[in-house]
Amino acid sequence: MTMKIKAAAAATMAMLLGTSAAYADFPNEGTIRIVTPYGAGGGIDIAARILAQVGEDHLGTRVEVVNMPGAGGLDAATFVRENGSDGYTLIISDYGPLITLPLLEDTPYEPEDWVPLAQVTEIAPTIVARADSGFDDLAGFIAAAQANPGSIAVTHGTYLSSSHLPLMRLQNLAGFTTNQVPTSGGGETVQFLLGGTVPVAVTTPATIAGAVQAGDAVPLAVASAERARALPDTPTLTELGHDVIMPVWYTIFASADVPQDVIDHLSEGIAAAYASDEGQALAERANVDARPISRADGVQAIYDATFDTVRETLASVN
Repeated sequence: MTMKIKAAAAATMAMLLGTSAAYADFPNEGTIRIVTPYGAGGGIDIAARILAQVGEDHLGTRVEVVNMPGAGGLDAATFVRENGSDGYTLIISDYGPLITLPLLEDTPYEPEDWVPLAQVTEIAPTIVARADSGFDDLAGFIAAAQANPGSIAVTHGTYLSSSHLPLMRLQNLAGFTTNQVPTSGGGETVQFLLGGTVPVAVTTPATIAGAVQAGDAVPLAVASAERARALPDTPTLTELGHDVIMPVWYTIFASADVPQDVIDHLSEGIAAAYASDEGQALAERANVDARPISRADGVQAIYDATFDTVRETLASVN
């Protein structure tokens, strides 16, 4: 019996040491796959492909992008959760598939099943008015909405999307309601605004910047902690006294069962890749505001704060 116990212990120790050595040498084989929950050509896909071009120098192996659209991001997230325990299969996502979806539906994963490795970029949802709407600032818009509950039409992306939730939070905190007009996305949102269908919209700086420069639209505020680089004169909602910080971030995640040493390697390498001169140059050409934030820099805190805010906002909506 003693011999058997010793043999079993030796075998277990060998297995553990072998596993530890394998992860210590990560990456020792294969290609790192970055799965995107949406189709090719969108903002997340573009951000991911920057890493595919510069990641090898910082991660030690090739990086490829795999587009896996479907079910609002559920298909991609489920695939990575089921196949990503070795650290070679990651997901780049906004908060919709990983936080909003599991809070609303029964999904095969929970928000805590993910480890944020590095935030790649942050996009500020922007409240913007048509130039002839009569709204020159946020205070005027809110005052009009409070005086006319549910009358002012505001367009945004799909229901409970990252452009809808900041509006809902602002309405709850400031005490007003609007006539909400959902669209299929940013392009249609701007069409509704500039075409005269609605006087106010919630969209992104990049989507509305041209209309602002042409004098056709007036940005009222952005729902991020800092002002958007594309709209430097537009105040944040917090500057205006409203506790609404709900930026759209693109962050690369690993499944929570990936070993810690692999997590550390990936986080440092991904952030370094986007911060490199080549990464920044590629991002600038692609109109991606690359601001990498690693685990050491606090990306976990950003994810946790987003979870709390989205949960609170969804509770008020439902």
